[in-house]
This record gives sequence, structure tokens and C-alpha cells, in this order.
Amino acid sequence: MKLVTFQSMEACKDLINKGYLECKEGYIDLKKAGPTYQWVLEKMEENVKKETGVKYPIWCWVKCYNNICPPKHKGEPVEGFDVKITFHKEEKDVFITDFRRYSFLLSNTYIPTSLEDKKIFDEELEKKGITKEELKAYVRPDKFPNHRTDKEFLDVCLKTRKSFDRCITTDSDVLQGCVWRIDMSEVEKIEILQDKTYRYGSLNYIRSNGKRINWQEDFYKKL
Repeated sequence: MKLVTFQSMEACKDLINKGYLECKEGYIDLKKAGPTYQWVLEKMEENVKKETGVKYPIWCWVKCYNNICPPKHKGEPVEGFDVKITFHKEEKDVFITDFRRYSFLLSNTYIPTSLEDKKIFDEELEKKGITKEELKAYVRPDKFPNHRTDKEFLDVCLKTRKSFDRCITTDSDVLQGCVWRIDMSEVEKIEILQDKTYRYGSLNYIRSNGKRINWQEDFYKKL
């Protein structure tokens, strides 16, 4: 399958000089990533075979509506997105997740199977006096110095975490992927993104109406 990843110039040089690219720990904000990133690592270990001792994945685009990755558009470039690398992998070597559902992980929000399921879970939160901000604090130690640790709260977090498996799917028109490594032999094209008036590889930008897409609400509309 054809995939696209946006990387820094330094990463591109690594790929060319070494003949492969792996993620360096120094480029990851582990505190910001928190439990969400740990979930990705655990699921990747379960689902994608690893040939080397690499610890962290490279993110890529699998599908974006009718293309592989988001189209370029006018605006400030994303920091560190200096190069577009098109490469190929077998599907078994890619950990694929739904971009919309993944947004739920970033705020520790339950992924429902239906609007009725969402309603039942929301009622459970209200009954137990658990707020959305408290749930988010559990996965964002960079923004919240502490979080609730009572059993009732942790039980809800566990239930929420189990729902994250619904993120692992190819049944979506916006898909992202993670790979352990990119070998130079798998690369089809390397494009240097020199036009600084365009934003590449991003969907989370402010639209003309002054808002970003609310991916959770977008997902609810499809239930």
C-alpha cells in the first residue's frame, strides 16, 4: 500500500545517509503524549511485527477522503514538515487507525457504538459527577498537574480505554498509520516542501469560518 509521511529535513538526511528512518526518542514529548501514546505503543506491539529494537513509531497518512494525505492549502507551514516522503508497505506492517476516532483518545473520551450508547455513557458520567475536564486531565499530564484517583473515576477511565479499540479500523475515509521503520528501498518519492506560503499534511487548521473541524462531533454525525 502507498503511504505518505511528512518529516523534517534532518529526518530526510537520516533516511538517505543510513538507508532507513526510525523515530528518535528526543523528538517525542512523552509527558504530553501520556497514556494515549502508551496505548498506541501497546497496540502496535500486539498488531505489527517489529524486526529491530526501535521503541517509537513513525506516523503517516493512509487515506484522506479521495487521496492519501491532506491537500496543501494556503497558510503557515507546520513546523517540522519540511519533506513529503511517499513510500510503500504491506498492510500487515502498518498500524491503521481512524483519524476521527483517534481524537477521542486525546481527550480520554469514550468512543460509542451508537448515539444511544453515547447517551448511556454520558448519563453515567453525570450520575458519578465526572466531568470531561477531569477525564482529559488523566491523559494530559503536561496541562494538568494531577487527576482524580478514586476507584469510581478509574473504573470509568478503564471503560473508556477499552472503547479505544474501536479506533483500530480501516472503515473510514480518513485514516492514519504508524510504522516502525521506513527503508530507503520502500521509498517512491521524496519532495522538498520549499513553498513557505502553504501548509502541508494537516487537517487541524483554522478554516475560513474561524474554526477547526470538531472531529468528535463529525464522528457522532456518522453514527
